[in-house]
Amino acid sequence: MKSKILSRIYALLALAAFGCAGAQVAQQSSAAPISATPPTAVVVYPFAVNAADVSLNSGIFQVAYRNMSGEDQSAQQLDIAHQSAQNICVQVGANLTQKGITATCLQRGVPPTGNNVLILDGQFTDINEGNRLRRMVIGLGSGQSTLDSVVQVIQKTNQGSTEILDFSTHADSGYMPGAGVTGPAGAAAGGAAAAASLAVNVAAGGVKSYTSSTGYLVDKTSDQVVQMLMNYYNRQGWSS
Repeated sequence: MKSKILSRIYALLALAAFGCAGAQVAQQSSAAPISATPPTAVVVYPFAVNAADVSLNSGIFQVAYRNMSGEDQSAQQLDIAHQSAQNICVQVGANLTQKGITATCLQRGVPPTGNNVLILDGQFTDINEGNRLRRMVIGLGSGQSTLDSVVQVIQKTNQGSTEILDFSTHADSGYMPGAGVTGPAGAAAGGAAAAASLAVNVAAGGVKSYTSSTGYLVDKTSDQVVQMLMNYYNRQGWSS
């Protein structure tokens, strides 16, 4: 009887936890395109994570990089940020292509080609991997990881280039399912908190399991970026 009660409690905790991982996107500005003709392609760059990354693209087009600071970044933090930026770039490019929009991920500093292309660039304003051990042992949002970015979309044509979309994204691990809470450390905890963390994964059957919070944040951020661009395409009547 006791085990059934505990199971129900853990299931309720899991269901409550499932919807609490944060993912928000906020549009800052939107402008009409230079040309009403649909772009032939979208070029995506890995987001900048420090001043050195900004300089790579500064000679290609003008982008207002905001809140950039790399003074207190450790080598490990920079590595995580660059990996996340690359993964988002590739994922956004692949997801747009699947939706019928030709898109490619270019390395920073490589100029785009084409007479009518959209350039998607941006920067991380905050990336925090959180406390992995705390997440694994305690779970339920403790040691939360976050990823914030500002994104700009620029249209480049023979007539010039202009920013047509500017928005910010936020993703946090919250109580996300499968976020590194089922590993040995979580099992070793042996308490109700660890069991509840395990219940999150069980209750969220069919939901993608993540081996790290960073992977989850990359997925959420990529989804936000793709959705914002698709919304713009729909408003312009560019969607097929």
